[in-house]
Amino acid sequence: MIVYFLILNSIITIMENKITLSPSNLTFLWHSCKRCFYNHHVHKNRRPMMMPLVGKMASLSEEWFLDKETQDIDSSLPSGKIISTQKSLKTTIETNEELFRSYTISGKTDLLIEFSDGTFGIFDCKNSSGDSDKSWMYYTQLAAYKYCFENMGLGKVSQLGLIYQIIDGFYKDEKGSNHFTTEQKYVEVDPNMDQFVKLLSSVIQCLESEVAPNSSPKCSYCKFAEKYNETLN
Repeated sequence: MIVYFLILNSIITIMENKITLSPSNLTFLWHSCKRCFYNHHVHKNRRPMMMPLVGKMASLSEEWFLDKETQDIDSSLPSGKIISTQKSLKTTIETNEELFRSYTISGKTDLLIEFSDGTFGIFDCKNSSGDSDKSWMYYTQLAAYKYCFENMGLGKVSQLGLIYQIIDGFYKDEKGSNHFTTEQKYVEVDPNMDQFVKLLSSVIQCLESEVAPNSSPKCSYCKFAEKYNETLN
């Protein structure tokens, strides 16, 4: 029995020392509040994150694009075909530093494109109520996919991009069914892999610390937790 608990304790310790980072958390959670990011990965205190409508709309877009040509996305794109949706990617983060924990990146791409020259493209489907380009924010997510894809030896990613569906109308057809209409917009994203590698270094440095970083002044979750703890004391 003692041996069993020693083995179990060792397994738990190993699991606690392995951290998996998702491209979406590197994009949204890291930039919104580093304290929440730290607590999410180190203490497993995950703040709620619900986007059921956006997720459904993205899934419908992905299903439509599968097996389509790149010209169905944008006429400026090189010749190619959408060959996969929800492609699973996972790789270990490479570093020469001695770390307390091991780190991996794991996620699923929206659309994987194979171009005629043998290279690949990774595009993400986004839904928006207005014509605003947020590639400056989403670049981290797409760069993480490129990092995984190439580290796994799956090929060279030559292009990253965002496909926006901008809601611009609503109508009822002759059968009485309701429909939203969208304007499609493609935006190419510069991966800036040097900047992404620097970001990974900052993320690891944060998670290796025994002390959680300060919360963002605008983080409503941290403010709620502070107020809640005050009521208990």
